[in-house]
Amino acid sequence: MSQYARVNSVALLKLLKASLATFSDTAAVALDEVATDIQRTLAWLTEDRRRYWTEQVRVCRERAVQAKLALKQKQVLDRALSGTTSSAVEERKALAIAERRLREAESKLTQTRSWILQIEKLQSDYRGGVQGLVSAIDADIPNARARLDKMIDSLEDYIALAPPETPADIEKTALQSVLRPEPEPDLRDASKKLRDNVPAPEAWAEAPAASEPPEWISDIALPDLWANPDAHPDDEAAPVPDDRVLVTRVEGKPDVVFLVRTAGHHVGSGWFIGSGELESKGHIAIRVADLLRAAAQWQSVLSLPAGSLVVIDRRKGTTTVFDRNDSVLSQTPVPSGRQR
Repeated sequence: MSQYARVNSVALLKLLKASLATFSDTAAVALDEVATDIQRTLAWLTEDRRRYWTEQVRVCRERAVQAKLALKQKQVLDRALSGTTSSAVEERKALAIAERRLREAESKLTQTRSWILQIEKLQSDYRGGVQGLVSAIDADIPNARARLDKMIDSLEDYIALAPPETPADIEKTALQSVLRPEPEPDLRDASKKLRDNVPAPEAWAEAPAASEPPEWISDIALPDLWANPDAHPDDEAAPVPDDRVLVTRVEGKPDVVFLVRTAGHHVGSGWFIGSGELESKGHIAIRVADLLRAAAQWQSVLSLPAGSLVVIDRRKGTTTVFDRNDSVLSQTPVPSGRQR
Protein backbone atom coordinates (compact mmCIF):
# COMPACT_ATOMS: atom_id res chain seq x y z
CA MET A 1 0.00 0.00 0.00
CA SER A 2 1.27 3.51 -0.81
CA GLN A 3 2.91 5.39 2.06
CA TYR A 4 2.06 8.78 0.53
CA ALA A 5 -1.10 10.89 0.59
CA ARG A 6 -2.22 13.45 -1.94
CA VAL A 7 -3.25 16.52 0.07
CA ASN A 8 -4.94 19.31 -1.90
CA SER A 9 -5.97 21.59 0.96
CA VAL A 10 -4.45 22.24 4.38
CA ALA A 11 -7.77 23.86 5.32
CA LEU A 12 -9.47 20.47 4.98
CA LEU A 13 -7.03 18.99 7.49
CA LYS A 14 -7.86 21.80 9.90
CA LEU A 15 -11.56 21.17 9.32
CA LEU A 16 -11.03 17.45 10.01
CA LYS A 17 -9.22 18.28 13.25
CA ALA A 18 -12.08 20.55 14.35
CA SER A 19 -14.65 17.92 13.38
CA LEU A 20 -12.86 15.30 15.48
CA ALA A 21 -12.93 17.66 18.47
CA THR A 22 -16.65 18.33 17.97
CA PHE A 23 -17.41 14.62 17.67
CA SER A 24 -15.35 13.80 20.76
CA ASP A 25 -17.09 16.46 22.86
CA THR A 26 -20.58 15.49 21.64
CA ALA A 27 -19.98 11.77 22.16
CA ALA A 28 -18.54 12.34 25.65
CA VAL A 29 -21.56 14.41 26.68
CA ALA A 30 -23.95 11.76 25.29
CA LEU A 31 -22.16 8.97 27.16
CA ASP A 32 -22.25 10.97 30.41
CA GLU A 33 -25.97 11.65 30.01
CA VAL A 34 -26.76 7.98 29.39
CA ALA A 35 -24.62 6.85 32.34
CA THR A 36 -26.29 9.44 34.59
CA ASP A 37 -29.79 8.35 33.53
CA ILE A 38 -28.99 4.70 34.19
CA GLN A 39 -27.46 5.47 37.59
CA ARG A 40 -30.37 7.72 38.54
CA THR A 41 -32.90 5.03 37.65
CA LEU A 42 -30.95 2.37 39.52
CA ALA A 43 -30.61 4.58 42.59
CA TRP A 44 -34.36 5.33 42.52
CA LEU A 45 -35.22 1.64 42.43
CA THR A 46 -32.64 0.66 45.04
CA GLU A 47 -32.90 3.50 47.53
CA ASP A 48 -36.50 4.60 47.11
CA ARG A 49 -38.75 1.88 45.71
CA ARG A 50 -37.15 -1.14 47.35
CA ARG A 51 -37.10 0.59 50.76
CA TYR A 52 -40.68 1.76 50.29
CA TRP A 53 -42.08 -1.64 49.34
CA THR A 54 -40.08 -3.39 52.06
CA GLU A 55 -41.72 -1.09 54.60
CA GLN A 56 -45.13 -1.65 53.01
CA VAL A 57 -44.72 -5.43 53.31
CA ARG A 58 -43.89 -5.05 57.00
CA VAL A 59 -46.89 -2.78 57.66
CA CYS A 60 -49.30 -4.95 55.66
CA ARG A 61 -48.07 -8.08 57.44
CA GLU A 62 -48.70 -6.49 60.85
CA ARG A 63 -52.19 -5.41 59.77
CA ALA A 64 -52.95 -8.91 58.52
CA VAL A 65 -51.84 -10.36 61.88
CA GLN A 66 -54.02 -7.83 63.70
CA ALA A 67 -56.99 -8.66 61.47
CA LYS A 68 -56.57 -12.40 62.21
CA LEU A 69 -56.37 -11.66 65.93
CA ALA A 70 -59.49 -9.48 65.77
CA LEU A 71 -61.39 -12.25 64.00
CA LYS A 72 -60.29 -14.81 66.59
CA GLN A 73 -61.30 -12.57 69.47
CA LYS A 74 -64.71 -11.93 67.91
CA GLN A 75 -65.37 -15.65 67.54
CA VAL A 76 -64.27 -16.43 71.13
CA LEU A 77 -66.31 -13.57 72.58
CA ASP A 78 -69.52 -14.51 70.76
CA ARG A 79 -69.14 -18.17 71.78
CA ALA A 80 -68.69 -17.16 75.41
CA LEU A 81 -71.70 -14.83 75.44
CA SER A 82 -74.22 -16.69 73.30
CA GLY A 83 -72.82 -20.17 73.15
CA THR A 84 -72.76 -20.09 69.36
CA THR A 85 -70.08 -19.31 66.75
CA SER A 86 -70.44 -15.83 65.23
CA SER A 87 -70.15 -15.21 61.48
CA ALA A 88 -67.93 -12.12 62.19
CA VAL A 89 -68.62 -10.68 58.72
CA GLU A 90 -66.84 -7.35 59.27
CA GLU A 91 -63.75 -8.98 60.76
CA ARG A 92 -63.53 -11.45 57.87
CA LYS A 93 -63.77 -8.60 55.33
CA ALA A 94 -61.05 -6.68 57.14
CA LEU A 95 -58.82 -9.78 57.14
CA ALA A 96 -59.39 -10.37 53.40
CA ILE A 97 -58.48 -6.76 52.60
CA ALA A 98 -55.34 -6.92 54.77
CA GLU A 99 -54.20 -10.17 53.14
CA ARG A 100 -54.83 -8.80 49.62
CA ARG A 101 -52.79 -5.68 50.35
CA LEU A 102 -50.02 -7.83 51.77
CA ARG A 103 -49.89 -9.90 48.57
CA GLU A 104 -49.81 -6.74 46.44
CA ALA A 105 -46.97 -5.26 48.49
CA GLU A 106 -44.99 -8.52 48.28
CA SER A 107 -45.52 -8.61 44.48
CA LYS A 108 -44.33 -5.01 44.09
CA LEU A 109 -41.25 -5.75 46.17
CA THR A 110 -40.47 -8.83 44.05
CA GLN A 111 -40.86 -6.84 40.81
CA THR A 112 -38.63 -4.06 42.13
CA ARG A 113 -35.88 -6.54 43.00
CA SER A 114 -36.23 -8.11 39.53
CA TRP A 115 -35.94 -4.69 37.81
CA ILE A 116 -32.85 -3.88 39.84
CA LEU A 117 -31.16 -7.09 38.68
CA GLN A 118 -32.15 -6.46 35.05
CA ILE A 119 -30.88 -2.87 35.03
CA GLU A 120 -27.61 -3.90 36.69
CA LYS A 121 -27.09 -6.51 33.95
CA LEU A 122 -28.00 -4.03 31.17
CA GLN A 123 -25.69 -1.46 32.72
CA SER A 124 -22.85 -3.97 32.60
CA ASP A 125 -23.62 -4.84 28.96
CA TYR A 126 -23.80 -1.15 28.06
CA ARG A 127 -20.41 -0.41 29.60
CA GLY A 128 -18.86 -3.25 27.64
CA GLY A 129 -20.52 -2.09 24.41
CA VAL A 130 -19.30 1.51 24.61
CA GLN A 131 -15.83 0.69 25.86
CA GLY A 132 -14.39 1.05 22.35
CA LEU A 133 -15.97 4.48 21.95
CA VAL A 134 -14.73 5.55 25.38
CA SER A 135 -11.20 4.45 24.46
CA ALA A 136 -11.43 6.40 21.19
CA ILE A 137 -12.55 9.54 23.02
CA ASP A 138 -9.90 9.20 25.73
CA ALA A 139 -6.93 8.16 23.58
CA ASP A 140 -7.42 7.59 19.86
CA ILE A 141 -8.99 10.95 18.96
CA PRO A 142 -6.50 13.04 21.00
CA ASN A 143 -3.64 11.12 19.36
CA ALA A 144 -5.17 11.65 15.89
CA ARG A 145 -5.56 15.38 16.53
CA ALA A 146 -1.94 15.58 17.67
CA ARG A 147 -0.81 13.86 14.45
CA LEU A 148 -2.96 16.23 12.40
CA ASP A 149 -1.32 19.17 14.18
CA LYS A 150 2.10 17.93 13.14
CA MET A 151 0.93 17.31 9.57
CA ILE A 152 -0.59 20.79 9.30
CA ASP A 153 2.55 22.43 10.70
CA SER A 154 4.76 20.45 8.32
CA LEU A 155 2.63 21.26 5.29
CA GLU A 156 2.42 24.95 6.14
CA ASP A 157 6.21 25.07 6.58
CA TYR A 158 6.62 23.31 3.22
CA ILE A 159 4.23 25.72 1.49
CA ALA A 160 6.10 28.68 2.97
CA LEU A 161 9.33 27.34 1.40
CA ALA A 162 7.77 26.83 -2.08
CA PRO A 163 9.68 28.79 -4.80
CA PRO A 164 7.93 31.52 -6.78
CA GLU A 165 6.47 30.68 -10.16
CA THR A 166 9.25 30.11 -12.68
CA PRO A 167 9.21 31.32 -16.27
CA ALA A 168 8.71 27.71 -17.36
CA ASP A 169 5.54 27.53 -15.26
CA ILE A 170 4.31 30.79 -16.74
CA GLU A 171 4.97 29.50 -20.25
CA LYS A 172 3.16 26.24 -19.48
CA THR A 173 0.13 28.12 -18.11
CA ALA A 174 0.02 30.38 -21.14
CA LEU A 175 0.30 27.39 -23.47
CA GLN A 176 -2.63 25.65 -21.73
CA SER A 177 -4.76 28.77 -22.04
CA VAL A 178 -3.97 28.95 -25.75
CA LEU A 179 -4.74 25.28 -26.34
CA ARG A 180 -8.06 25.50 -24.54
CA PRO A 181 -10.64 26.53 -27.13
CA GLU A 182 -12.57 29.71 -26.49
CA PRO A 183 -16.13 29.83 -27.76
CA GLU A 184 -16.76 31.90 -30.84
CA PRO A 185 -19.66 34.38 -30.46
CA ASP A 186 -21.92 32.43 -32.79
CA LEU A 187 -21.00 29.16 -31.03
CA ARG A 188 -21.97 30.60 -27.64
CA ASP A 189 -25.24 31.92 -29.07
CA ALA A 190 -25.95 28.52 -30.61
CA SER A 191 -25.39 26.77 -27.28
CA LYS A 192 -27.87 29.08 -25.56
CA LYS A 193 -30.45 28.44 -28.26
CA LEU A 194 -30.03 24.70 -27.88
CA ARG A 195 -30.58 24.98 -24.12
CA ASP A 196 -33.83 26.83 -24.83
CA ASN A 197 -35.09 23.71 -26.63
CA VAL A 198 -34.90 21.58 -23.46
CA PRO A 199 -38.45 20.54 -22.47
CA ALA A 200 -40.04 21.40 -19.13
CA PRO A 201 -39.42 19.00 -16.20
CA GLU A 202 -42.89 17.48 -16.65
CA ALA A 203 -41.82 15.98 -19.99
CA TRP A 204 -39.69 13.30 -18.24
CA ALA A 205 -42.73 12.03 -16.38
CA GLU A 206 -45.21 12.35 -19.26
CA ALA A 207 -43.06 10.83 -22.03
CA PRO A 208 -43.89 7.20 -22.93
CA ALA A 209 -41.26 4.66 -21.92
CA ALA A 210 -39.22 2.88 -24.58
CA SER A 211 -36.88 -0.08 -24.31
CA GLU A 212 -34.80 0.82 -27.39
CA PRO A 213 -33.38 4.23 -28.38
CA PRO A 214 -33.84 5.59 -31.93
CA GLU A 215 -31.55 3.96 -34.46
CA TRP A 216 -29.65 7.19 -35.17
CA ILE A 217 -28.34 7.32 -31.59
CA SER A 218 -26.33 4.11 -31.91
CA ASP A 219 -24.76 5.49 -35.12
CA ILE A 220 -23.16 8.43 -33.30
CA ALA A 221 -19.59 7.94 -32.07
CA LEU A 222 -18.17 10.07 -29.27
CA PRO A 223 -14.59 10.98 -28.32
CA ASP A 224 -12.98 9.77 -25.11
CA LEU A 225 -13.69 12.59 -22.65
CA TRP A 226 -11.35 11.02 -20.11
CA ALA A 227 -8.42 12.20 -22.20
CA ASN A 228 -9.35 15.85 -21.49
CA PRO A 229 -8.95 16.78 -17.78
CA ASP A 230 -11.26 19.80 -18.12
CA ALA A 231 -14.09 17.63 -19.42
CA HIS A 232 -13.40 14.79 -17.00
CA PRO A 233 -16.68 13.09 -16.07
CA ASP A 234 -17.81 13.25 -12.47
CA ASP A 235 -18.14 9.68 -11.11
CA GLU A 236 -20.39 10.85 -8.29
CA ALA A 237 -22.73 12.43 -10.85
CA ALA A 238 -23.07 9.31 -12.96
CA PRO A 239 -26.75 8.33 -13.35
CA VAL A 240 -27.90 4.95 -12.11
CA PRO A 241 -29.13 2.32 -14.60
CA ASP A 242 -32.83 2.91 -13.83
CA ASP A 243 -32.65 6.70 -14.35
CA ARG A 244 -34.48 7.88 -17.44
CA VAL A 245 -33.10 9.88 -20.37
CA LEU A 246 -35.50 12.00 -22.41
CA VAL A 247 -34.97 11.59 -26.19
CA THR A 248 -36.61 13.61 -28.94
CA ARG A 249 -38.34 11.79 -31.80
CA VAL A 250 -37.49 12.99 -35.31
CA GLU A 251 -37.91 11.78 -38.85
CA GLY A 252 -34.57 10.84 -40.36
CA LYS A 253 -31.07 11.16 -38.97
CA PRO A 254 -30.18 14.59 -37.53
CA ASP A 255 -26.83 16.13 -38.47
CA VAL A 256 -26.64 18.11 -35.22
CA VAL A 257 -27.33 16.28 -31.98
CA PHE A 258 -27.06 17.91 -28.58
CA LEU A 259 -27.21 16.55 -25.02
CA VAL A 260 -28.08 18.73 -22.03
CA ARG A 261 -28.06 17.71 -18.40
CA THR A 262 -30.50 19.90 -16.50
CA ALA A 263 -29.25 21.37 -13.24
CA GLY A 264 -30.58 19.89 -10.02
CA HIS A 265 -31.32 16.38 -11.42
CA HIS A 266 -34.96 17.04 -10.59
CA VAL A 267 -36.18 14.22 -12.82
CA GLY A 268 -34.50 10.98 -13.81
CA SER A 269 -30.93 11.37 -14.98
CA GLY A 270 -31.50 15.00 -15.97
CA TRP A 271 -30.27 14.24 -19.53
CA PHE A 272 -32.12 15.35 -22.67
CA ILE A 273 -31.03 14.30 -26.17
CA GLY A 274 -32.33 16.53 -28.92
CA SER A 275 -31.89 17.44 -32.58
CA GLY A 276 -30.43 20.77 -33.62
CA GLU A 277 -32.20 21.10 -36.97
CA LEU A 278 -35.01 18.52 -37.32
CA GLU A 279 -38.44 19.24 -35.93
CA SER A 280 -39.35 17.23 -32.85
CA LYS A 281 -42.26 14.80 -33.14
CA GLY A 282 -42.55 14.27 -29.41
CA HIS A 283 -40.36 12.53 -26.85
CA ILE A 284 -39.66 9.12 -25.40
CA ALA A 285 -38.07 8.16 -22.09
CA ILE A 286 -35.47 5.41 -22.01
CA ARG A 287 -33.55 3.89 -19.11
CA VAL A 288 -29.84 4.63 -18.88
CA ALA A 289 -29.10 0.89 -18.92
CA ASP A 290 -31.05 0.43 -22.17
CA LEU A 291 -29.36 3.43 -23.77
CA LEU A 292 -25.87 2.20 -22.90
CA ARG A 293 -26.74 -1.28 -24.12
CA ALA A 294 -27.32 0.21 -27.59
CA ALA A 295 -24.59 2.88 -27.40
CA ALA A 296 -21.95 1.94 -24.83
CA GLN A 297 -19.68 4.78 -26.04
CA TRP A 298 -22.03 7.28 -24.32
CA GLN A 299 -20.94 6.17 -20.82
CA SER A 300 -18.43 8.97 -20.22
CA VAL A 301 -20.79 11.66 -21.58
CA LEU A 302 -23.62 10.64 -19.23
CA SER A 303 -21.23 11.07 -16.29
CA LEU A 304 -20.72 14.78 -16.95
CA PRO A 305 -22.04 17.03 -14.17
CA ALA A 306 -25.31 18.96 -14.19
CA GLY A 307 -25.37 21.95 -16.54
CA SER A 308 -23.15 20.27 -19.14
CA LEU A 309 -23.96 20.62 -22.85
CA VAL A 310 -22.51 18.36 -25.56
CA VAL A 311 -23.01 19.35 -29.22
CA ILE A 312 -22.24 16.78 -31.94
CA ASP A 313 -22.02 18.31 -35.41
CA ARG A 314 -21.75 15.41 -37.83
CA ARG A 315 -21.37 17.72 -40.81
CA LYS A 316 -18.21 19.33 -39.40
CA GLY A 317 -17.15 16.16 -37.62
CA THR A 318 -16.76 17.87 -34.22
CA THR A 319 -17.93 17.29 -30.67
CA THR A 320 -17.98 20.35 -28.37
CA VAL A 321 -18.42 20.15 -24.60
CA PHE A 322 -19.72 23.23 -22.73
CA ASP A 323 -19.92 23.73 -18.96
CA ARG A 324 -22.92 25.21 -17.17
CA ASN A 325 -21.71 28.75 -18.09
CA ASP A 326 -21.45 27.91 -21.81
CA SER A 327 -17.65 28.01 -21.71
CA VAL A 328 -16.01 25.47 -24.02
CA LEU A 329 -14.28 22.71 -22.08
CA SER A 330 -13.17 20.75 -25.13
CA GLN A 331 -13.69 20.45 -28.87
CA THR A 332 -12.58 17.30 -30.58
CA PRO A 333 -13.16 15.59 -33.94
CA VAL A 334 -15.73 12.83 -34.02
CA PRO A 335 -13.99 9.41 -34.33
CA SER A 336 -13.79 8.42 -37.97
CA GLY A 337 -15.83 5.63 -39.46
CA ARG A 338 -19.16 6.27 -37.67
CA GLN A 339 -20.09 9.83 -38.49
CA ARG A 340 -22.98 8.92 -40.68
